[in-house]
Amino acid sequence: MFGNRLPKNRRFNIEYYYYDPAREEREGRRITFKRSNSYRQAAKTRSLIWLVVLLAAVLYALYILGRIALR
Repeated sequence: MFGNRLPKNRRFNIEYYYYDPAREEREGRRITFKRSNSYRQAAKTRSLIWLVVLLAAVLYALYILGRIALR
């Protein structure tokens, strides 16, 4: 149905105005990205807090259901 008439992807060629990749390669500098460990630590602390809140909610629900069953 569609056959060979589908359009091809266009080629993308970027022209650098202020950045020279050859010069960067010669000088040996590279851009590096580091992940911060503080985000991971905050996520662990946050998940621990939610776990405690969830446990308290479940225990409270069991307490309420137990009181209803005794009536």
